Amino acid sequence: MPPLRAALFDLDGTLLDSLTVQYGVFTRVFEALGKRFDEAVYREHYSPNWYLLYERLGLPRERWPEADRLWLEHYARTSPPAMSGAEEVITAARSVGLAVGVVTSGDRSRVERDLARVGWETTFDIVVCGGDLAERKPKPGPLLHALERMGVVPQEALYAGDTVDDVVMGKAAGTLTAGVAVGFSPWDALAEAAPTYLCRSLREVAPLLLGQADAGGHRA
Repeated sequence: MPPLRAALFDLDGTLLDSLTVQYGVFTRVFEALGKRFDEAVYREHYSPNWYLLYERLGLPRERWPEADRLWLEHYARTSPPAMSGAEEVITAARSVGLAVGVVTSGDRSRVERDLARVGWETTFDIVVCGGDLAERKPKPGPLLHALERMGVVPQEALYAGDTVDDVVMGKAAGTLTAGVAVGFSPWDALAEAAPTYLCRSLREVAPLLLGQADAGGHRA
């Protein structure tokens, strides 16, 4: 791995164990909207960008605000825990002097609430949320915005996420990428997206940051 100055992470499905929680919320939302939704549909069409998901499911654009309102209403009753290995990978990044950030498609009010629930209110140097910019994941704008604010060029950063869209965004921005098969996208889909590193757990990202020879991740 080349020298790094920053490690950035997706939030839902990567640092937070959101898969089951979000599936339950989306099920209630789409049931209320009269759209078929089950686990197979969820896995086939999921995107961390809600609006891509709505589009893939054929939800009319004029109903997107209603879907957003329902999602936030139902999600407010949930509390996803930290993903196994999350504290370890954050600690690893800090121990070698890296700046640490989050780039997520989540709404800021919801993201800040979730970070507070796990005690991460002041953990990150930068948190970029959906709606902060007009451009959304998987386009590179949010990640490039975070890097600019951190004063880090893309070649000096690693972006880790659990979905194909995360890998696509990182590659488009020019960072190293770690696809972590713990959340929304399965191993095969992440492998096809060809991240720099392909990991079976979040804990495999920690030694990458520490610069150990045996990282446990698989170079794609």
